Amino acid sequence: METKMFIKDESLWKRIQEYSLDDPDVDFPFSKKLAKEENWNLDFTKRAIEEYKKFVYLCCILPKGASPSQIVDKVWHLHLIYTQSYWEDFCPNILRRPLHHHPSKGGKNENTKHQNWFLDTLKSYKEVFQCEIPRDIWLQKESISSKNNWWKKLRIVSLFAILLLLSSCLGEIISGLTSVFFSLLAAFIFGGLLGLFQNNNTKNKGDSDSSCGGSSCSSGGSCGGGCGGGCGGCGGCGG
Repeated sequence: METKMFIKDESLWKRIQEYSLDDPDVDFPFSKKLAKEENWNLDFTKRAIEEYKKFVYLCCILPKGASPSQIVDKVWHLHLIYTQSYWEDFCPNILRRPLHHHPSKGGKNENTKHQNWFLDTLKSYKEVFQCEIPRDIWLQKESISSKNNWWKKLRIVSLFAILLLLSSCLGEIISGLTSVFFSLLAAFIFGGLLGLFQNNNTKNKGDSDSSCGGSSCSSGGSCGGGCGGGCGGCGGCGG
C-alpha cells in the first residue's frame, strides 16, 4: 500500500526514490558492504537505506534541515566514502545541491540544541510521510543493549572459569571448590569493572551523540559552513 505523503517537491522525491546506491556492475555493491561492516542482515540494510533517502529529502525541504539517527548516519557515512557517487552524481544530479557533513563540535549547549533538533526531525517525518517512524531505525536502543552486554560476557567468563577449574581439580574437591569460589568472585569483579568501563563509554557516547548520528552538515553555499556539534543534521536550505 502506497503511503500518502505531503510532498513539497515531487520531482526531488521521485529522483531520490529512483536513485540506487548499488552499482549494478560490481560484485560487492554498497548495500552488501554496508551490511557486512555494520553486521546487519540485508533486509534491515535495505530499510536503513530507504530511511536514509527520507532523511536526505527532509534535509532538502525543511528550512533548518534534519538530524539523522545513528543508523541513518551510518548509511550516510558510508555513502560519503563513495566520493565519486556522492559528489559527482548524487548531489549535483539527484539533490541538485551540495549536502555537506561536518564533524561534531560537542558541548552541552550544542547537544541540547541538537536533541531538540532531532525531535523536530521526528515530528516533521510524521507530518511529511504520514506514518510512524520505524523505531528500530530512528529510535534504536543501542546504548541500553551496550549496558546489558557485559552481563553476557560475565556469564561466559564465569562458565569458562568453572569448567577450567573443575577439569584440573577433580582429584582435589575441597581445593577445587575453593578455587571455583575465588574464581567466580574474581570473574564477577572483572565483569563489574568491565561493565562500568562500557557504561562510561556508552555514557560518553550518549553525551556527544544522543539519539542521533553525532554529525552535522550544510546544504548549499548559502547555509553557512556547519550546524554545530552534538546530534548533527543536514542544516538544509529548504525548498
